[in-house]
Amino acid sequence: MPYLRKVKIKNNEYYYLFHTTRDGDKFRKYSKYLGKDKPERERLQIMKDEFLNEIKTKKPEDIKPNVVEALQKIQSENGFLPKEELIRISHELDIPGTDIYGVATFYGQFKLAERGKYIVSVCTGTACHVKGSNNLLDFLEKYLKIKAGETTADRKITLEAVNCIGACARAPAIMINDNVYGELDEEKVKKIIAGLK
Repeated sequence: MPYLRKVKIKNNEYYYLFHTTRDGDKFRKYSKYLGKDKPERERLQIMKDEFLNEIKTKKPEDIKPNVVEALQKIQSENGFLPKEELIRISHELDIPGTDIYGVATFYGQFKLAERGKYIVSVCTGTACHVKGSNNLLDFLEKYLKIKAGETTADRKITLEAVNCIGACARAPAIMINDNVYGELDEEKVKKIIAGLK
């Protein structure tokens, strides 16, 4: 719920309405001088009603960019989207948690689980599939003792299966962070992974 903070400036009373955050931009955005022509309680109620009405009249297309931007910022700071951060922005933006979760799971760029230092992405596109990328994925799951989408216990390696990494001419291929390795077999993959450790 919104909360209020009263500040006196040069003997004039200003009432600042916050929405579960002390973010500087929102402080300025929702500040308003209400004068002294009405009782304090009435003035505060007017401001609260105006603020809540502004939130209710926002269209979904106005809200969604804010959610994506907030999620991108959280992920850049944490490497993934911690549950407590999703709850926090749900309160700050006054958007149901289910809607926040829906956006976070819709876009492939967002990760809900902590990821390792090295992201090993096995290409499962057509060219790589034909050349045996599924066998490489099976091998990596056994070698790392994790399934695709999981991270090793030491938080060093996250294994992923992806649709395409754009290295069809070098199939089967994997990508580790921003580096592409192609024309692979189990022995080559084993050496590459051993080098990460």
